[in-house]
Amino acid sequence: MKAFANDSIFNPVSIPFHKNVENIADSACLQKLLIPFYDRKRTVSVDEIVRLEGSGNYTNFFLKDGTKMLVSRTLKEYETLLDGQAFVRVHKSCIVNLGFVRKFFIKKEGELELTDGQQVKISRRRAQIFMDRIRDFRPVAIN
Repeated sequence: MKAFANDSIFNPVSIPFHKNVENIADSACLQKLLIPFYDRKRTVSVDEIVRLEGSGNYTNFFLKDGTKMLVSRTLKEYETLLDGQAFVRVHKSCIVNLGFVRKFFIKKEGELELTDGQQVKISRRRAQIFMDRIRDFRPVAIN
């Protein structure tokens, strides 16, 4: 698994991150992951990832174009690779991209609605971390 910033073959269109994130990762908006998928490897820009769901030693990637990919790596491995400001682990088996959060429902058990229409539960233990991150997350509009 490699994360790399700039590749001449790909010309990504992405939303620049908030200035607080820029000093953590210089070109986070251009970050890509090389994901082993079946017998090949696929390059995915991190701004295409809506959420990741873990299931044992496997991780499901859900992309904004509706693609679902099953990868034989743990969710913990991807949690360390992905930017901590744009991606938040909201449950023991789920990491979401804050750029795709549409609504947050406050009730006994917290729940998110993502732009793809999916609803994701937030664990009580991670709810405050999510609230802090979503409050600080402000993507800058492209000029």
